[in-house]
Amino acid sequence: MHRTFETTTERRRRTLDGQWEFLADPENEGYDADYGESFPTEVADRISVPSSWNAHTEYADYVGPAWYRRTFETGEESLLFTFHGVAHDATVYLDGEEVASHEGSYTPFTALARHLDAGEHELVVRADNTRGEATLPHDDADWFPHGGIHREVVAETVPDVYVRDLAVEYDLYGDEATVEAEVTLHNVGPRPAEPDLTVSVGDASVTDSVAVEGMDAATATLGLDVEDVDRWSPDDPTLYDVEARLHGEQADEREGDAFADDLRDRIGFRTVSTAGREILINGEPVDIAGVNRHEDHPEWGSAQPLRVQERDLDLIRRAGCNAVRCSHYPNHPRFLDLCDEEGVLVIEEIPMWQVDESTMTSSQERAQRALVEMIERDRHHPSIFAWSLSNECANDHPTVVDGTRQLKWAADGVDDSRLVTAASNTDFEGATDEVFDFCDFLSVNAYWGWYRDGDWDEFLDGIAAEYGEKPIVVTEFGAGAVPGERTHEGRKWSESYQADLLADCVDLFRERDDVAGFAVWQFCDTLTDPEAAMTRPRTHNNKGIVDEHRRPKEAYRVLRDRLADD
Repeated sequence: MHRTFETTTERRRRTLDGQWEFLADPENEGYDADYGESFPTEVADRISVPSSWNAHTEYADYVGPAWYRRTFETGEESLLFTFHGVAHDATVYLDGEEVASHEGSYTPFTALARHLDAGEHELVVRADNTRGEATLPHDDADWFPHGGIHREVVAETVPDVYVRDLAVEYDLYGDEATVEAEVTLHNVGPRPAEPDLTVSVGDASVTDSVAVEGMDAATATLGLDVEDVDRWSPDDPTLYDVEARLHGEQADEREGDAFADDLRDRIGFRTVSTAGREILINGEPVDIAGVNRHEDHPEWGSAQPLRVQERDLDLIRRAGCNAVRCSHYPNHPRFLDLCDEEGVLVIEEIPMWQVDESTMTSSQERAQRALVEMIERDRHHPSIFAWSLSNECANDHPTVVDGTRQLKWAADGVDDSRLVTAASNTDFEGATDEVFDFCDFLSVNAYWGWYRDGDWDEFLDGIAAEYGEKPIVVTEFGAGAVPGERTHEGRKWSESYQADLLADCVDLFRERDDVAGFAVWQFCDTLTDPEAAMTRPRTHNNKGIVDEHRRPKEAYRVLRDRLADD
């Protein structure tokens, strides 16, 4: 299951998890050979879905295109296929015909197969994890380029008129919420229809009829009030079920037969704001104490099952942390569900990583698409209090500043209920960050004591003086430590050096009134980009407070001891 709860009760759903036929295509011959229509099953391997193909020994270092194939049985029905994550470029073929394509590893895309004939059908997927100067992330990104169908593939039976999208917004007035639900219906039949649409939030509901023409879509906005609201907060993470449900008559030759459809999600009622140097949840200041988390695991790669996600969050919580920065891309929605349930705050980010003026133009359209897809997927998660537009880009250059400002406008246009930020190391590199002018809080990345010597106090004094009275969150800091490496002298790459540096930084950040919080780089050791492997011990980014198998380093215990009383 791709969420921790059921997203529909009416649709017959099947996951297409399991063994698929698989063929790496290093020479990129599949297009010319028409693999989408005539897949070469006689030479294919078999591989599990979902998974990162790089988590399989024989494909551990493979970067390039590869092809997947499986068959499935169905009755005479319309199927909605949702691919929740394919890395990085994807093209989907159904019975030899291209039905969908998508760029980006971390957001879902769909394909609708209308009125399939009963019997066996073939699904073929081409995936390519190649990075380049124009991809997002680009080819210098410092995390491993896991490839493949690494998140779930779900097929749902839908009627001719079904709920395609549900977007909920609300305003809070004391303990009452005024809710607006925007629901998009899709009619894949030839005749017009006017089903009844019911939107419910908790025990409150409203019903209206919605007209939608044949082979068309229609969007309706329904409003309702929710009384005696229990607000979501880190200490009391109350969640409300939200449902859009259709009842009507079939819109084709089967007219007279009743149909039903529904789409479900969850929300939490809360407000997010800033005041001076503080970040506020429901008007109350909150101190951010978090970690950065990559989706990486030695056995699972980027395709982490629920138990690994639960274990990660449990370890984060046991360290005393109340926040996660999803670095540097949208994490699995099921992990965000867990954060909703546990009251863990989240900063979510798009993979616009270290873009400079020469690549900003080619990255802009991709970044905006990734941002909108991320927000549309995750806008109902109350744990997410901020969208991050980028990480360590050339924020002193006008081209990058203008492009990032457009991203800010796009984020506000889709969802203006959260804070917007951008993680920056511009000041650490000796320049002035122009993007901070339109950020709600300042996300600062710096590695004093690791990459270079310097004074954290002096550095933060400069940040506070330069950019006005905004909250400062140190979104990256830390040191590398090879697991098990211990020295009496506390030399670099030892666990003791990492633990001492982390202790000093956390103590300093918590003493400063102008620092609203921090996120340690990083939660666990992760595979690094293959091109950078020669400069990283064990071919890993070793700055985790736990190793890749989640075994604690000294730094984990230091962090836990300092946050134990919070």
